[in-house]
Amino acid sequence: MSISRIHTMVPVLLLLLAAISLSGCANRPAQFGQYFKGRALVVSVVNMHRLPELRYATPGAENGPQYARLAPSEAGLELVVVRLKVENHTATSAIINVNEQGAELRDFSSEKYFPIAINERVEFVDSPSGARDRSTQVLELQGDGTFAPSRGFINGPFELNKNTGLDGWMVFEAPEGTKFRSFRWRAGDSLTIDFSPAA
Repeated sequence: MSISRIHTMVPVLLLLLAAISLSGCANRPAQFGQYFKGRALVVSVVNMHRLPELRYATPGAENGPQYARLAPSEAGLELVVVRLKVENHTATSAIINVNEQGAELRDFSSEKYFPIAINERVEFVDSPSGARDRSTQVLELQGDGTFAPSRGFINGPFELNKNTGLDGWMVFEAPEGTKFRSFRWRAGDSLTIDFSPAA
């Protein structure tokens, strides 16, 4: 192949690669990773994943970790795992209670989906998730299948002192393929993040 032909192909290849990378990001809402401010808290939806089930480990006693499995409550539903960062940069101390009403996802029919009560729904199983299990990547688990010390499910009461925050996951369930219009934070503050395009 001649050098002149290579030079003419390079711009075409660069344009093609740019188009592929842009099309890969087209379905990712621009709001992911941005912070949105309420009265006292700022919240960021970092990413969102849909999974048929979650598998992870919890630190055990002398027998080693326990392996946990979380699945949808019925056929036709999928788990929607939302990674969030919630920070307090305003109040001296913010007390928040993240329960089943602490956040919601809304679809385009104004249906609301609330977080799963993980402790009530989880079942313990004999084996860990496999290395290729998507749960491992989504939850960014350590080698033994447990969460990093600064990560975990955002659930229960928390006290956030000024300039501190949470970084973790909330799990919802919804009909497979549901398109979400917005995420609303309702624990200790109130703010809505509208997704564009649909998540």
